[in-house]
Amino acid sequence: MKKYMPAIIVILSLVMIMAPFASSASTPTLPPAPSSIPSITYYHNGTKESVTASNWVSFFTDVIDNRTYVKYDFNLSTQYLIVYDLSYTGMNPYGLQFIQALSTIGSPTLKNMTQAFNVTENEHSQVKGYTNIEALDAGAYPGFSFSKPVVKPISTQYMYVGIIAAIIAGMIALYFVFNRKK
Repeated sequence: MKKYMPAIIVILSLVMIMAPFASSASTPTLPPAPSSIPSITYYHNGTKESVTASNWVSFFTDVIDNRTYVKYDFNLSTQYLIVYDLSYTGMNPYGLQFIQALSTIGSPTLKNMTQAFNVTENEHSQVKGYTNIEALDAGAYPGFSFSKPVVKPISTQYMYVGIIAAIIAGMIALYFVFNRKK
């Protein structure tokens, strides 16, 4: 049994390293936006305000699609999921943060919506380990915990190199364990 202990340890280590990758949940299919998105109502200083479809189009065209603000180029058919939920009838958590910030700023003009975007960009997103702007820049939807960044940070790429090196080292160790002369 002592003879196989290093091999067992290496195999268990590899299983522990690979388990998170095998168990990651799949992302649901993102539905395309309906032909018209609903207006969102909020209150600013007791005045009822509504963010209409034209306000959203202006915001997404001038802010979300502008590389000065967001570096990732979102798919036009699903970009409204940045603020809306999957049914496009309500807001996701990031959308609520955005509307809450907008309600403290004013009416839904492009200038005010841009200010609300800037206010919420450094808040924590639902994407683990990312702020709202980091999630957007990486191609993830900040209001959904299942959303995975499309653009991986360089540290993640180094992590994958480390995992591959560990697998190769484990294979070399197993070779010498099982091919020793008695």
